[in-house]
Amino acid sequence: MGVLNVLYVILHFIITYIHNIHVAFSELIDRIKPVVKDRTYLWPADCHVLLNATTVKLGANIKDERLLLQTIGSDLKLLQKLPIHVACLFTEKDVNIDRIITIVEWFVSMGVYCISLYDHEGFLTSCRDEIKIKLKGVAANFRNGLKSKSVAVHKGFVTKEFYNLDSINIFIMNQHDGKPMFAQVTRQIVGELSYCQIDQGVVENTMNQFYPKDPELMLQFGSLLSNTTLGYSPWHLRLTQMMRVPNHMRIRVDHLVSTMLEYGSCQQRYGK
Repeated sequence: MGVLNVLYVILHFIITYIHNIHVAFSELIDRIKPVVKDRTYLWPADCHVLLNATTVKLGANIKDERLLLQTIGSDLKLLQKLPIHVACLFTEKDVNIDRIITIVEWFVSMGVYCISLYDHEGFLTSCRDEIKIKLKGVAANFRNGLKSKSVAVHKGFVTKEFYNLDSINIFIMNQHDGKPMFAQVTRQIVGELSYCQIDQGVVENTMNQFYPKDPELMLQFGSLLSNTTLGYSPWHLRLTQMMRVPNHMRIRVDHLVSTMLEYGSCQQRYGK
C-alpha cells in the first residue's frame, strides 16, 4: 500500500502540474488573441480601446474598473455599429451568479442595455430572484446617467407592453422559452389572414409585436463547437452574429471589448 500511495501522490502531482501549465498557456493565448484578431482595426481609433481594456484584471479594484469601463463605453459608442441586444449563451453546467452579474455590468457600462441570459438546463431561470436582487444592488453604483435607468429582469420572452425600452432589460431564458409565444404568433396570423395573404413580411411584423428585438450578437461562453445554440429559439437568431468566448469564469473585459470591435468592423450580408 505504501508504494501505491507514493505512486498516487506522484501521479497527482504530475497531472496537477500539467493542468496548471495548460491554464497558464490558455490565459496567455487569451491575452494575445484579441490583439491579433484586431490587427486590422484602425489605429488608434479602435485599438486603444482594446489596449485600455487589457489593463483590467480579475480582482482589480471595482471602482477603478468601473471608471475604465465608462471610458471604454464612450469610446465604443463612436463605432459605426454597436449591438443593441446581446444574447449570452452559457454552455457550462455550473454557472456562477456573481460572475453573471459582473458580465451584465460590463455590457451595461459599454452601452448595451438589452441582454439575454440563456442556459440550456434552466439554472438561471431558477435563480431569477437572486439575479434581480443583485442587479438592483449593482445598478445603485452606475454613473453617467445610467443610475437613473431602471433594471427589469424578465423570465423568458415578454411582449413589448411589459417592458420599457428606456430601461435596462435582462431576459433570463432556457430551452423551453419562446415556443408558447411563437404558437401565439402563429394563431394570430392564421386567425386574421388568409393563406394567400401570409408572407415573410407579415410573419416578421407579427413577431416584432411579441418578441424583443432579435439579438445582433450572441456570445457562446465556453462553447467547444461553433454556432452552438443548445435550444435557443432559432426564429430569434435569424440575423444574429455568433462568436465564441472563454467560459464565464475566465472571461475578461478585453474579451468582450474585442468582440464588440469585431462586430463593429464586420459587414453583414443579407441573403435574398
